[in-house]
Amino acid sequence: MTSEQRPEQGIHVVIVDDQVIVGEAVRRMLSGDEDITLEAIMDPSLAMDRIRAIQPNVLLVDLVMPGIDGLELTRRLQADESTRDIPIIILSSESDVHRKVDAFENGASDFLVKMPDRLELVARVRALAAKAIAEQQLRLMATRLQKQAVALDEANRSLQAMNVSLESDVSEQRGRLRSIAMLSNELARIQDIDILTERLLTEARRILVADAGASYLVDADQLRLTHAQNGSFEAQDFTERLRDWEIAIDHRSIVGWVAETGEVANIRDAYELDETSPYQFNDAFDKKYGYHTRSIMAAPLIGATGQVMGVLQLINPCNPDGTPREQFDADDETAIRHFASMASVSMQNAQLTRSMILRMIRMAELRDPSETGAHANRVAEYALVVFGEWAQRHGLTVEERELQRDRLRIAAMLHDVGKVAVPDMILKKPGKLDDREFATMQGHTMVDEALFDELLSGYDEAAAEVVRGHHERWDGKGYPGRETLARDDNGYLVFPTQPIRNGREGDEIPLFARIVAIADVFDALGSQRSYKEAWDDERILSLLREESGSHFDPELVAIFIDRIDEIRAIRAKWSPVRSSEN
Repeated sequence: MTSEQRPEQGIHVVIVDDQVIVGEAVRRMLSGDEDITLEAIMDPSLAMDRIRAIQPNVLLVDLVMPGIDGLELTRRLQADESTRDIPIIILSSESDVHRKVDAFENGASDFLVKMPDRLELVARVRALAAKAIAEQQLRLMATRLQKQAVALDEANRSLQAMNVSLESDVSEQRGRLRSIAMLSNELARIQDIDILTERLLTEARRILVADAGASYLVDADQLRLTHAQNGSFEAQDFTERLRDWEIAIDHRSIVGWVAETGEVANIRDAYELDETSPYQFNDAFDKKYGYHTRSIMAAPLIGATGQVMGVLQLINPCNPDGTPREQFDADDETAIRHFASMASVSMQNAQLTRSMILRMIRMAELRDPSETGAHANRVAEYALVVFGEWAQRHGLTVEERELQRDRLRIAAMLHDVGKVAVPDMILKKPGKLDDREFATMQGHTMVDEALFDELLSGYDEAAAEVVRGHHERWDGKGYPGRETLARDDNGYLVFPTQPIRNGREGDEIPLFARIVAIADVFDALGSQRSYKEAWDDERILSLLREESGSHFDPELVAIFIDRIDEIRAIRAKWSPVRSSEN
């Protein structure tokens, strides 16, 4: 789309109406907003060519016109690849429910009775334009993701070739580098950035035999600690205790200097840095926990375009038997450079995956402001806590646990993405839904087939299970059961017209869906919304106990309640102040 076709900034609206007076009235309504421009087309037979040429942000189409009526024009616009993504508001002189149904079934985005209030018209035009722009950005991101995947594959092949050339090194070093190369493909399968950084730190400590370490991600001009581990303490994972640690990207700290320069830091003794050192050592952790840091080695995680994505820090090297070594040597530095290079490929892939997920969540947020990124992250982390305990009780291997945790986190974050297919007039209705509207709302759980029909990976399968099954009930009274969405002759999804009441029950419901059902209800009830106050924890837990064995899997409810302290810590992390954000 060229700058001649659409203003560089602002919203371009086209109205198709054979009555001059209507076009002039709409022009006056929109004239008070300088960023909105309007073009009127009076002859509907000329509309298609003009709309293809100028690609407006929003279309206003009169329902009743000579020759080509509004529904026929809408059908033609939806059938044309170049215009099908332009949102359409149908204008009608009558508020008839059958006319509305016809309009939405033929592809309209909204329906207004002429003439609407000026503020309402402007608000709807802006909302539809914002949604259309967000969807366009999502499509562009998908294209870029495809290109990045090709680049990452090439980088991975180059890395594997480089690792093969290291076979002439000494046996111990060769063994470490071989471990790194073998780990490459395994890490590339991890799609979630948080699970990946935890695994990277664990593997780096194992391969280089370090007592402690931490992983950081770049967040604007700060480094955010994602994971911290220390083998000298009984509770080796320090992540939650250090969750709020943020470090400026500058020379005042070791990891800040590494992120700023993109260089590896290898320090023999952190307490003996001289005045010429480009960085300083912060001994706050040692003082607080009684630890003694000696040697430190930190490496940047650098993306394909040269930007630093994060930092991996190892502390206090050990011998294979666990006894202390004096410092990280040159072989250790070589190994961590190769490890960081390998890790960066997986990191970039995981960051792209997270970016795509967040964009999908933001797109859903445009439709339903209650579905925020914080809500999705809370539900995902609650689900991981429950699954971790369930997996331990049921004897899953460490490898299987990690793979399933990765899939569950991504699937849980996408649990309500199907709401993008539900019309705004239903999604944002303040009152109670009637049977037809509720049936349409139920349809958001059935878009799994449209979104994940190809099931290219275990991640697609897990996401499809959660999207479809998170409103099922243990007693079989949930939805959607085995119902599916049909498609009409034009390929559009046809939503049900009567509520579905024949859901799956018990273990027929996939495990991930049963877990997310509990996590979603807990977070939704504990959050303030425009139509309700937040429930306190005891009231929510009482409901979970009452609904255990009817609405929810009783084993999973028991696990959730047993781990409530961890659940509360997660909520505090993502919601410092409880508000109406989700």
